[in-house]
Amino acid sequence: MSRQALYWLIGLWLALLPHAGNSAETWPRAAGTDFRAMVWNVSRESFYEHRGTYVAALRAINADFMIFDEMSGTHDANDVAGVLQEIDPAHPQAWQVAYGSSGFNQRVVFALRAPLEPLRQFNYLPYPPRLVARLRKVPTNPQQREWLDANLAAGIGSFAVEARLGGRRIIAVGVDLQCCGDSDGAWEEDRRHVEAREIRTLLDRVWTARSPDAVIVAGDFNAVRGLRPVNLLQGKHKRAELRLAIAEAKHANGVEAWTWDGRGTPFPSRPIDYMLHSRELSVRQALVFDPETMSADERKRVGLEADGFKPLSEHRPVVVDFAWR
Repeated sequence: MSRQALYWLIGLWLALLPHAGNSAETWPRAAGTDFRAMVWNVSRESFYEHRGTYVAALRAINADFMIFDEMSGTHDANDVAGVLQEIDPAHPQAWQVAYGSSGFNQRVVFALRAPLEPLRQFNYLPYPPRLVARLRKVPTNPQQREWLDANLAAGIGSFAVEARLGGRRIIAVGVDLQCCGDSDGAWEEDRRHVEAREIRTLLDRVWTARSPDAVIVAGDFNAVRGLRPVNLLQGKHKRAELRLAIAEAKHANGVEAWTWDGRGTPFPSRPIDYMLHSRELSVRQALVFDPETMSADERKRVGLEADGFKPLSEHRPVVVDFAWR
């Protein structure tokens, strides 16, 4: 065999190794899984500042359908697609990315290696005038007032798409509700409730008009005062087919359930990020994906450091393996 032919064979062999030099595996899927969905609050610019670590995490999660919230209002779908292409450079399949336009600096973004249709009804979700009038009475300094006015004018942080997975149509709604609030009567909690009602009202209209095969609602509900915002988005319908269930996610240790890492903040660690689903889908596995609470063997298998997520975001991704009923 000539040296040139030998080099050609070596090159071909290397090309057939998609992760040469990287022995990390993806997190195993539950038996019977039809698709894996993920939702993650990525803390705006952190998604780009810690690009490499996010790529490693997304590679380990290996979701078919990705929902990001609290994306920056200064980026676009091409920026996100550029990051996602790094997940598997040897097989650069085109990610379809839909970038939300409602919300001040907490946009929702969807990514799927299949058709995605943005729902125009969610391009901009205005706040009800009554809420705007109430919030104008909130005591603030001039700088805070300017920020709050701009924030309200930008609309509610939510976006929706119709996704096609395995020949089925899913309406997916991403949310990033108002944060904070130190009492049940705080304006932040009031605003969260209004946001949840407005999103659910619009979802009901789209749900009725499009008759999808399933519905998913996911994101940062900022449920720091309890599950009321989550319950509002689940729906109060008497008809079971219009109610959404919570995918009850826990960490790999099977004990903890927090998605917000409150260490060093005024808010304790707790679950505030959720994925809701309609009854056409069953949950095979629901995981708060965090290497810190994995075993040493699990971390080694997926190639992540125990404290690797701490610089990324105070939030941890929720990863759900779904099966069609």
